[in-house]
Amino acid sequence: RKIRDLRCRMAGRKVAIYNCARALDDNDIYILQMFDTSPSGLLVKAYRQTESVEYFMPITESELDNAALSRSQQALSKLAESLSLVELSGKLVLMSSITGIIKPKVLPSGDGVRQFIGRTKAGRDTLSDFLSEALSELCKEKPVGLDAVRWLGQWILKNNPNQPTVEEPTDMNATLQT
Repeated sequence: RKIRDLRCRMAGRKVAIYNCARALDDNDIYILQMFDTSPSGLLVKAYRQTESVEYFMPITESELDNAALSRSQQALSKLAESLSLVELSGKLVLMSSITGIIKPKVLPSGDGVRQFIGRTKAGRDTLSDFLSEALSELCKEKPVGLDAVRWLGQWILKNNPNQPTVEEPTDMNATLQT
């Protein structure tokens, strides 16, 4: 019974397919683990025990293919040796030097999001103005629950000022005769 209970608790957890320990750029020792997330790819985790800090790096199947990496111990060892910690926009992120694995993108947060929304154009206005109009229209319609999300998404798609438009002639015969 105890063994069955343990299996049930472990069923939801992924077991690492590769483990090692090595120093990264800050000269601290990290426990590196790689988890198979098929069909999505791999998840790399670097854990610094002294500070209880974790860094994660997802790698897609297409990135593995582009980098000519398999799930063999030799390939995973090569991947582990290619890892480094780099600072992007004030945050440390895990990165691989292997060609084919996409470099991490830093998503803006806090003031960075406000600056991004404030300077991004939506037609003649800013994205902020466009989103304010979308939310005003949402308040007028008053959909409930997930219908509100669906309605807002459809409104944004329908009213996107950056969406290319194609003007078709109204009278095909007149166009062909010209």
